Amino acid sequence: MKRRTKTVLKGFALVVFMVAIGLAAYTKLHFSPAAPTYPDDKSIELPHRLRTADEHDRARELNGGNPYILAFDVRDGGSLLYYGASHTSDPKDPQVADISTRWKAFNPTVALYEGRRRNFVFGALIEPFAGLPEPALVHKLARRDNVSLYSLEPSYNDEVAQLIDEFSAERVALYFFMRVYSSEAGGVANEALATDLLAKRTDVDGLRGSIPSLDALDRVWQRDFPDAEDWRTLRGEPGYLAEISHASRRIRGEHMARILIDLVRKGERVFALVGSGHVIRQEWNLRTALNQEPAWDQPVDSTVVQPSTDALH
Repeated sequence: MKRRTKTVLKGFALVVFMVAIGLAAYTKLHFSPAAPTYPDDKSIELPHRLRTADEHDRARELNGGNPYILAFDVRDGGSLLYYGASHTSDPKDPQVADISTRWKAFNPTVALYEGRRRNFVFGALIEPFAGLPEPALVHKLARRDNVSLYSLEPSYNDEVAQLIDEFSAERVALYFFMRVYSSEAGGVANEALATDLLAKRTDVDGLRGSIPSLDALDRVWQRDFPDAEDWRTLRGEPGYLAEISHASRRIRGEHMARILIDLVRKGERVFALVGSGHVIRQEWNLRTALNQEPAWDQPVDSTVVQPSTDALH
């Protein structure tokens, strides 16, 4: 009996070992490391503001919803396919096939996605069941076709630096903490999560020491939002947090637009995949800077930005 038990245990251990080896091999073959951010050329002028929320909603309505797609071929430059998607990981969603089909037809030389640096694993063991979020789908397509891949987001350091030009470090720290905490906590108090996130979100130039502890966070919250729900369970952005959120969205949008303009002017075939709101808000700037026909609601009191000779080579 003991011999049989030992044999069974050895067989089980071997199976576990082989499964582990197989999973490790699978992960290596289907792993895409985090992509770098693309350097932002802030000398590129954006001739328009971003669309407002109301202007965004009207443009999206006239488009018939998502996807919202801009496709430009630029004379003496490159091409842009800017795909504004619905955020989904559903493998049966028609946009997954649409994105893959458009990618193949467009044949990009550079790909960009929404979201900061993050690793992804994809493949047949995952996709039929869990699907892939849009950034992971771009990773998969770019790695498969050996296309240069970048995050379309500004670096965290850069976004923080721009925001603390407009708001106090304490307020910016609270905003970045709450942006992640309220999403991950989901309305349920979680002080362990809060402690970890506060340390991570403030570990950047300009924010270190601005809110050193949860006790300090409580004092800020009670001072600035005495009538609001406790931050531990709140889901929302009261007061100045909404203003900082708007400024952050503007900074991200302008950064994205400049990167796309820069790459297209350099002759790249640029495929970028983001939530549709970004494409809609940035459309006026992209059309003008890349010398395309204006959108139906585009302001007419701005000068077309002509690419310099250096930017085209």
